[in-house]
Amino acid sequence: MDIPQHIAFILDGNRRWAKDRGLPAWQGHLKALDTLDELVYWCRETGVKYLTVYAFSTENWGRPEEELGHLFGEVLTEGVTEKFPRLHEQNIRVNVLGRLDRFPPKMQTAIGDIIEKTKSNTGLVFNWCLDYGGRSELVRAVQEITRQQIPADQITEDIVSAHLYSAGVPDPDLVIRTSGEQRLSGFLLWQNAYAELYFPKVYFPAFTKTDFDEALTWYAGRDRRYGK
Repeated sequence: MDIPQHIAFILDGNRRWAKDRGLPAWQGHLKALDTLDELVYWCRETGVKYLTVYAFSTENWGRPEEELGHLFGEVLTEGVTEKFPRLHEQNIRVNVLGRLDRFPPKMQTAIGDIIEKTKSNTGLVFNWCLDYGGRSELVRAVQEITRQQIPADQITEDIVSAHLYSAGVPDPDLVIRTSGEQRLSGFLLWQNAYAELYFPKVYFPAFTKTDFDEALTWYAGRDRRYGK
């Protein structure tokens, strides 16, 4: 079976999963961290080389303060501290696409530590999109190119790609967005030009190995022509 080299994942449906169970929204994010832990394992075992997940967008800052407090605390600080050391044991390299500087210091430290610890690993590359927006990424790239005073007629697609957060990472082959929503929401707008888009209806916290295998089977049946 044709396995995608790079899977990009929009982790959608956490809050709805929690609401259906009478739980606060942040409990959905916490359960999603368990599912994400399994997803990383499935990708590694299947032979996927890159996994990029949309964990926190630039628009997510508009969510309720209480939800953000739990998200930054129990989920993205304590949860990362507990679960991510296992990634190092599995030779997985962790990167962040986006900005860390606007998050609480403890969260910055927790994520920065795992990035530093895994930077020499040679296995699956696990990219976390944090404080990420596709449009803001492109604006940042244009600003960097402008600062370097590269003549307009010398700016190529390769130059733009080299100034994105994802520089050096191949474009996604498959994008999966759970919960049934069928949009990218600003996720890797430049990079997803020729990605296959798959929209299972299951909420991410309930996403299973069977759902993952079904996505891979669907992808293997696609005829990727890249506009040709």
